[in-house]
Amino acid sequence: MGRKLRRVPPNWEHPKHDGRYLPLFDCSCEDAWTDWQAEYAQWIGGEHDWVIAQHGSDEYPKDQPYTAFCRWNGTPPHPDEHRPQWKEGEATWWQVYETVSEGTPVTPPFATQQELIDYLVKYGDFWDQARRDRGDCSLPCDPWSRQDAEAFVMGSGWAPTLVLDAQGLRSGVRSQAG
Repeated sequence: MGRKLRRVPPNWEHPKHDGRYLPLFDCSCEDAWTDWQAEYAQWIGGEHDWVIAQHGSDEYPKDQPYTAFCRWNGTPPHPDEHRPQWKEGEATWWQVYETVSEGTPVTPPFATQQELIDYLVKYGDFWDQARRDRGDCSLPCDPWSRQDAEAFVMGSGWAPTLVLDAQGLRSGVRSQAG
């Protein structure tokens, strides 16, 4: 899984179902709906006719634009798949999410970047902790080095799952510090 730094409201509690975090896209349904409608308007306007030309009208029937568009771009956004609409400036805390799904948290939320860095250095993320608890460290499961945590939190705020380079196969987070 990749990792992404997200901004969340103070003391944000990501929703759960049956004790498990629900994956949520990092935008509100309202914003996703606006984007979806704009893309549909482009579809209706013919800006994506290349899709029909490339894949055929059997797959994307021009006389059924909504059906064709949904096949290409997916169904409209659903409120249960998106985070709430937050007011401007409300998301002031920091939290790390995995990116293999729409997104679930892998750390608690923190008021400052330094608190988040200190947590990662002490504990690692939830997946690191779970692997250590199971005794399964086939992937790195130790807490993050300070250098790795700072590079991630103070840098791009995103890391891939794994990296294959001259040093071999390693954690994407652990490859950012250099």
